[in-house]
Amino acid sequence: MDSTVPPEVLREAIVEEVVTFAGGAQRLYSLRERLGLEWPGHLYAEDGMVAYMWECLDTVKTDRDLIGVAQRVVRQVGSQRIEEMLRTYGVRTEFGEFQNLIFAGNGGRDGKPEIALVDATSNRIKITKNRHFWLVYDRPLLSWGLSWQTLLDWWRSEEPGKTDGADDHAVSRMLIERMAESLPTPPPQELFFRAYYKRVLRQHAEVGFEQPALLPEVHLHYDPYTARQHGGKRPLARQRMDFLLLLNDGRRVVIEVDGAQHYSDKVKLKSLEGAVIERSIASPTKYGAMMAADRDLKLDGYELFRVGGKELQSAPQAQALVDGLFNRLLSSPS
Repeated sequence: MDSTVPPEVLREAIVEEVVTFAGGAQRLYSLRERLGLEWPGHLYAEDGMVAYMWECLDTVKTDRDLIGVAQRVVRQVGSQRIEEMLRTYGVRTEFGEFQNLIFAGNGGRDGKPEIALVDATSNRIKITKNRHFWLVYDRPLLSWGLSWQTLLDWWRSEEPGKTDGADDHAVSRMLIERMAESLPTPPPQELFFRAYYKRVLRQHAEVGFEQPALLPEVHLHYDPYTARQHGGKRPLARQRMDFLLLLNDGRRVVIEVDGAQHYSDKVKLKSLEGAVIERSIASPTKYGAMMAADRDLKLDGYELFRVGGKELQSAPQAQALVDGLFNRLLSSPS
C-alpha cells in the first residue's frame, strides 16, 4: 500500500479480524478487555458480535487512539492485514519493522537452525533447515512487551489440532512442557523455569495471564559457522540466552543461570595415589569473555541478571528465589 489507509477502513478491518478470531461471545468479551476497549453498556455480544464490536470501537474517538487499538489487535490476534495497514501510517515496533524470536529448540546439537536473509532492507529471515525443532514467534513486538496470554494465543494459531477446545490453563500446560524440552540436562535451569511458571499459574486468579512470558534458550546472535570454521574462536561469544522477558515500555530482561562451566575449565589431575580425578579450575579467560559479553548486552539495552546454579539446588529453593526476584522486578502481587 502506497497511501495511508482511511481510518474507517482500519476500523472495519479491526472489527472483522477481532470477531473472526474470537469465534464466540464469551471469548469476544475477554478479547475486548485485553484490547482496552470500553463496553458501550447497552449492547451484548450475544445480540450480534459484529454490531457489538462496532459499538465498542465507536468509543475510540481519535485516529491516534485507533492506531493504538490496531497495534493491540496485531499483538493479540496476529493480523498481517492490519499490520500492513499500520505500515501506511508509519507505525513501527519498538525494535524495528519486523521481528522474530527463535527459542526453545529441542533438537540437541544437531538441531541448530540454518537461517537465510530473505529481505535485507527489513531484516526478514527464513529458517531453511531444522525449523521443526524451534518455536518461532514472528508477530510484531510492540512496546508493551510479550505477555503469557499473547504467547498462548500465538501457540493456539500454531497448533490448532492440539489446542482446539482447550482452555487457557490446558494450553498453558502444553506450551510449558514444549518449552521445557529445550532445557539442558543439569537441573538448575529447569528448576528456575518451572518455578517461574508455577508462579504465573498461581497468580492467574489475581492478574490473569497478562504476565510476561519467560522464553527459554533464545537466539540473541546468530553465526552460521562452527567454532572449527572460525579457527577455534567465535566472533560472537554468546549466541543464546538462557531466558528472555520482553516487558512494558520496551524493557528487555535477560536471565542467565550460571554453572561452573561458565567460569572454569574441567582439568584432569593425578592424585598422590596415582588416580585420575577431574576438577573445575577457575579460568580467567572464560570469566573475562563472559564479562565482555555482559557489557555488550547491557550497552545494547538489555537488563541482565545472573543466578548461580548453587542457588537452585531444589524446587523449594528455586521457588523462593524466583518469587523474591520477580516480586521486585515486576512489582506484582506475591
